[in-house]
Amino acid sequence: MKIIDFERRGNVVRFYLGEDDLETWYGDDWGDYPYEHNAGKVYDEFISKTIDVAFNYTSLVLEPQNDWRNNGNSQWCKDDMRDGLVPCILVVPHPTYEDDFGRYIGMRDAIRIYFGDDEELLHNIPEATILSENDCE
Repeated sequence: MKIIDFERRGNVVRFYLGEDDLETWYGDDWGDYPYEHNAGKVYDEFISKTIDVAFNYTSLVLEPQNDWRNNGNSQWCKDDMRDGLVPCILVVPHPTYEDDFGRYIGMRDAIRIYFGDDEELLHNIPEATILSENDCE
């Protein structure tokens, strides 16, 4: 299955997964900017499974809304994430300063998680622990 949406609370992220052959998926206002003030969760009809992942306490877990270069509003919508223009989650294992997505996006050892990535990626991140997996069908 592949990642089709997310919700983050601190260093814990719930990833919503859809079938590998799913070509398009969406939710309310996915084309509106900034996503953090407009977009809803992916529609339930597309969700096959959820995986809750906890990342190490010492890692920074960021999403595009943490890019402080745009006066606190991201320049992204969830359609952009679905189209692979920006990762939905950025994990910084060895942060050196504040939690700014824009500063870390190019960092070599940052872990970038995109919509469309295979769920196996989540099982292979050394800085992560799978808390739960739930089938939704």
